[in-house]
Amino acid sequence: MTAAATGFDTGPQGARVLGLGGASTAYIGSIAGLSTNPGLLPQWGDSLTRLSFGGFGQIRRASFVGQDTYLRTNQDLTVQPGGYLYATRAVSKRVSVGLALNTPYGYHTKWPNAWEGRSVIQESQLSTFFAQPTVGFKLNDNFSLGVGFVYAYGKYTQRRALGQYDDPAAQANLSSSGSGYGVNAGLYGRTGDNLAFGISYRSGVKLKMNNGAYTTAGVPGRDASLLAGASDFKTQINLPSTLSVGIADRVTKKLLLTFDFALSGWSTLDSLTLDVAASGPVPAQRLRTARRYEDALAFRVGTEYQVNSKLVLLAGLHYDETPVRDEFVNPEFVDANRVGASAGLSYQLSQRLAVEAAYAFDYGQLRTARADQTRFLVSNVSGTYRTLSHTASLGVSAAF
Repeated sequence: MTAAATGFDTGPQGARVLGLGGASTAYIGSIAGLSTNPGLLPQWGDSLTRLSFGGFGQIRRASFVGQDTYLRTNQDLTVQPGGYLYATRAVSKRVSVGLALNTPYGYHTKWPNAWEGRSVIQESQLSTFFAQPTVGFKLNDNFSLGVGFVYAYGKYTQRRALGQYDDPAAQANLSSSGSGYGVNAGLYGRTGDNLAFGISYRSGVKLKMNNGAYTTAGVPGRDASLLAGASDFKTQINLPSTLSVGIADRVTKKLLLTFDFALSGWSTLDSLTLDVAASGPVPAQRLRTARRYEDALAFRVGTEYQVNSKLVLLAGLHYDETPVRDEFVNPEFVDANRVGASAGLSYQLSQRLAVEAAYAFDYGQLRTARADQTRFLVSNVSGTYRTLSHTASLGVSAAF
């Protein structure tokens, strides 16, 4: 749930794995790896109950330069909040149980109300919450596997101007929420004292949102039969499957290197379709906006250095492909191929209590969008986009 390649994933779901750049499929240094690879779970299967919890904030900001106007517009500053909680416990010599709670997908896009693409989007937000109860089995001293059941909840909102009217108060708003289910399974193994590997697969999740509310404001009376003041709608947002493969190499007693590769199945997100119910004189209709996402790859490398008995330093690098094709670049969610770096630390306050902190920076390549009036399923405004993101996380790890 944390290794998805770019798109609207919110990044590694834990301060320590964020510091590693997300390369955690074969990393047993933090139980936050539970959501990436359930096969790690039995590796923490001792007599202790382990907890890891914390929060993070992500600022993902884009700028736009119009193709015809040459005007530069910056997105309004917004923070996408998130949090995580992990718990593990051995119930026998070979069986362990765990729980992962986190917020792996989401975004908050907010453009100025009067920007030139206001009829495409002014503000949009997606928030998700995942719960994953997990059971792990230790096959022998070197191999273990785990499987988790995933419950996902999501909320989606959108606001845009009705550009066909001069009144700036003419807007369309929609909001919906819903849930879906999936599974997460993984394997962990050691080929020696210094080299370990992990492989995991998390299925895609279909968020079925059947309680949507679609409203409009500022519509002239002459068009009341075309645009309803309020309607119900249904939609579905498909979250991707993820296949992750990782290696961890204990180079020296103090230095560990980790490597991850992830393939995310974003191609299931073909379009955003709203099935809007009839309201008064306005008949039922289907509103469809094409997305046509592609599957995407991510490559990550992380390093951990034990400075002394209390302090561990972390660093990471990553490259993420975007699932958004050139012809479908859209201001609702601007994405690009990204390179990024991260740094973090873990400080042991006592034998069983540590504080963890990390920061990551991502830089996205320039993207060009071209509005094509003949493709009515693609809402867009012509121009170029540049994206940057900052993510910071603070957490606590404890055992008792």
